[in-house]
Amino acid sequence: MNFESLANHISAIQDTLQAQAAHSVNLALTSRNWLMGYYIVEFEQNGEDRAAYGEQLLKKLEKRLKTKGLNERRFREFRRLYLVYPQLKAEVLGYVMSGSGIRRLPTAEFETEIWRSVTAELQMTSENANNDWKLAADKLFNKLSSTHLTTISTIDNPIKRAFYEMETIRGCWSVKELERQISSLYYERSGLSKNKEALSALV
Repeated sequence: MNFESLANHISAIQDTLQAQAAHSVNLALTSRNWLMGYYIVEFEQNGEDRAAYGEQLLKKLEKRLKTKGLNERRFREFRRLYLVYPQLKAEVLGYVMSGSGIRRLPTAEFETEIWRSVTAELQMTSENANNDWKLAADKLFNKLSSTHLTTISTIDNPIKRAFYEMETIRGCWSVKELERQISSLYYERSGLSKNKEALSALV
């Protein structure tokens, strides 16, 4: 091995393992955000003392936890992420149950609890939704960062949302590029918004 070969090996190791580390962080963040959203929605719908918190729940949660980065605005984002992407359930659970310390939380029957308690409303939404506009959950989980998903989840139109999911993955867009494309009305300008068949084929 000569010096150039050594330098190339070191460079390859750096690039490959740094990319793997970044990917692992993103999977962990997506899982964390989705799970927090799940628990917030579950409490709002089935919590024993939910009436005592009402509209102030997220604000009170922020004050109770006092954790940097976990505030009312973020909790709203987490709730929305869960409501928009209930199909991430299997991916998130697969990730956290594959070696995460979260399964040792005092929450008994963690896995069974989440699998069982998807609400009837969400099940109906999932069953009635047009699956032509949904990307596979594993692609969403593995190809889009937590920040990408948070940004895209603000889009109400499921067809438009699928378009940006697909284009972000295909174009390897950064979050800033995604935000720029949304603000420049790229979906509307593409013409696909008026050609549902072409968009469905593209997805």
